[in-house]
This record gives sequence, structure tokens and C-alpha cells, in this order.
Amino acid sequence: MILALTLFPVLSFAVASIPWQRSLRLAARTLFSIAITIATFALVPQLDALSAIFACTVSLLMTLVVLFAGGLFPVPSGENRPAWSRPPAFFLLVGAFWSSMLFAVTATTFVGLWAGITATTLATTFLVAHLGGRTALEAAWKYLMLCSFGIAVALIGAFMLARAAGDAGMLTGDRFSWSVLALHGAQLNTPLARTGLLLMLVGFATKAGLVPMHAWLPDAHAKAPAPVSAMLSGLLVSCAFYAIVRVEGVTLHTNAAPLFEHVLRDGGALSLLLGAALMLAQRDIKRLLSYSTIEHAGIVAIALSLATPFGYFIALYHLIDHAFVKSLAFLSVGVVQNEQGTTSMGHIRGLRHRPAGLALLFAAIGLGGLPPGGLFLSELLLMLALVSGAHYWLAVLAAIALLVGFAALLRFAIESAAGTPAVPAVSSSPKPLFGYTSVALWCVGAGALALAIFPFLPQAARLLELSRTLASGG
Repeated sequence: MILALTLFPVLSFAVASIPWQRSLRLAARTLFSIAITIATFALVPQLDALSAIFACTVSLLMTLVVLFAGGLFPVPSGENRPAWSRPPAFFLLVGAFWSSMLFAVTATTFVGLWAGITATTLATTFLVAHLGGRTALEAAWKYLMLCSFGIAVALIGAFMLARAAGDAGMLTGDRFSWSVLALHGAQLNTPLARTGLLLMLVGFATKAGLVPMHAWLPDAHAKAPAPVSAMLSGLLVSCAFYAIVRVEGVTLHTNAAPLFEHVLRDGGALSLLLGAALMLAQRDIKRLLSYSTIEHAGIVAIALSLATPFGYFIALYHLIDHAFVKSLAFLSVGVVQNEQGTTSMGHIRGLRHRPAGLALLFAAIGLGGLPPGGLFLSELLLMLALVSGAHYWLAVLAAIALLVGFAALLRFAIESAAGTPAVPAVSSSPKPLFGYTSVALWCVGAGALALAIFPFLPQAARLLELSRTLASGG
């Protein structure tokens, strides 16, 4: 059943591309997306807790992104479009990306996880280049090359770990299973196993956009259509961190844990500092949000490096909340770009007068960590965890970086909220099916608001219990 679920998105979207009328294709994709989400939640009892959280998050957000893209489809410039940039192919690639992520987060071995992460790269390369033009193609090429390098490194690490497991006498069928590897962690205290685990960290960290393997992220997010940017920043980065959590689960049972945590902590600190600093230099809203993703990836990496129940709780909660808030930000930018014809921060004005503009302002302030947003809570918890763990220097650096990132987002919010747009609003020339876009935006915003109160709900105890299990290497 789980395998059928992973194939459902790409197969159903292929069927949905058959009707000739756009409205029928949109209706079919919407119905299929809802069905996929329902099926995902129905299969939760067959998944472990971590896989269930990520699978449900992926399906829920993908449904809303598909609904948004159907109402405000990104049209490439030029009349002679290649086949892969036409609407049916676009949504087929979206379905393939959806299937790839579900395959990755529901796999039970490192081979399955690697295959899913690899498939996301192949599907999204064409999505990044969808709008055409030299800069979009260059961004897609850079994304393909760097992420291919990262997943190749991760594969080498997985085979080195499997070889070490074989030397320890483990059965061939168990050498890629993280649950079995964790049980035999004491037998993996070898240089070969340590090197393999670190290579897997470096490989998956490339997909997560951690410094210094982050170079693909700003260009890919900035040049891709708004729905694709939302998928990359909100979901692909989250799936990469899911992979890192699985690798760390094995590492905690070996003597490689201190070095693994040190590398993860340093990479997180560099990402947080560099991402925040470069946010101040941006003049394009999509690039600003891209560097914000690097900043938040650093926050998650630092939380995971603590390897404590509190650290895992912070990382998982921050990942899910960031997925919704960042998706809301990029989707709102898509509407604003459609209305004002630009993503230049110097020309975007009057956001407080338009619903999508208000959504973008809300998302920007939320990403900056302003209370009472969920990201404020996770960042506050991280500071408390760092101080209680005697990581004082890291707490100081994190506080400075968070303030710098907040200043960059606040500057954009203040400058863009007032004034009058340079071009008339879209309401003077309404586009077909635009209501679908509004519904998707408000649903993503509602999800972000709901997550802000999640830590105060009884259900938060379940996430904390999962965090305890992960911290114990379970």
C-alpha cells in the first residue's frame, strides 16, 4: 500500500493531463491531490512517527501548491516553448516530485531514501528551468550539478557504511536498514563507518542548502516559478533534513557521534550567519527569501547537533512551521509579481492594500521570528537550549544572526507596505480560475497560524515523545 501511495501522484497527474480543457485538467488534479492527501493520512498507522509527520506535511502542502499553480499558472516567455515547459508536462513533473518525496520519507533503508532524494533532483531540474531564459537555465544547471555531486557523495557514504556493516558480519539485506544498523552500532566503530556516515551528512546537507554547499539554492529559488520555489524551500529542504535525521539515528550508536554533531553544528552556525548577513544585501524579494531559507536551515542544523530530546523537538517543529510559512511567502510573491510585474524590492509597494500583499507581509514578519509566530517560539526554545547546554558562544552568534535576519525582513515589510503599486492591480483584469489561488493562499496561511499554537496543545506531547525516541537513537 505504501508503494502504491508513492506512485499515486505521478500516475494520477499523468491521467489528469489527458483532458483537453484546462478547467477539466484543474478539476482532475485537484480531486487527485485531495485523494492523495486522504490516502496519506489513512496510511499513517503503517508508518513510523517520523515518516508519518513528513509524509502528511508533504501531501498537505503539495495539494495546496497544486491548487495555487492551477489558478495562477506560471507561463514561460516566448511562443515556441519546449514540451517540458508546457502546462501538462509542468504538472506531470510536479507529480513526479511529489512521488519522489513520498518515496524518500516512507523508505526504510538508505537505498530507498537515496533513490527518493535523487528522483527529486531529476524532477525539479526542469521545474527550476520552466520559465526559460538564460538565467533560469543557468540556475537549473547549477542546481543539477551541485545536487548531483551531493547525492553522489551520499551514495558513496552509504556503500562505505554498508561495507563496514558487512565486515561486522551483518546480513546483506540488513546493511542499508537504519533500524538494524542502529541495533549493531557498537560494531560500526571503525574508520570506514565513520567516514561513510560523515559523507552521507555532507551529501544530504548539500540538498538541505547548508553552507558551504548552498550555492545552488539562491539561484534556483529565485529563478523558478513561485509554486516551484515554495516546493523547494518548504518541502525539498525539509526532506533533506529528514535524511540527515535518519543518518544521525545510526551515528548516535557509534563513536562517530561527537564528530558528526560538531560538523553539523559548525555547518549550521555558518549557514545561520551567512544567510542572515546576505539577506541584508538583497534587492529581490525571492533572493531575500532564498537566503532566509539558508538561515533557517542553519537553525535546524544547530538544533539537531544538540542530539537531545529538546533539540529534536525544536528541529522538527521548526521544519514543519518553516515549510508552511515559507510556502506562504513564495506563493504570495507569485501573486504580487502577477499584480505588480516585478520581484524587485525597490518597486514593490502598497502590499497592505491587497490580500496577497498582506499574506506576504505576514509571512515576512513570521520568518523574521516576530512573536507570537511559531518560528519565534522555536527560535526562543533554541536559545534556551543553547544556554542550558553551555553553548554560550553559539547562543551569542545565533542571537546576532537572528537579529540581522529580522532586520532585513522588517526593512522589506516597512518599505513595501506603504505607497502605491507602479502598475494597476490584477482585479482590473481578472484572470481565469484566480479564486483557486486565493483559496490555496488562505489555507497555507491558516496552517501557519495553527502551527503557532501547536506547542500549547496536548498533541505537542506526541512530538516530544518522538523527540525522546530520536535522541536515544531509536
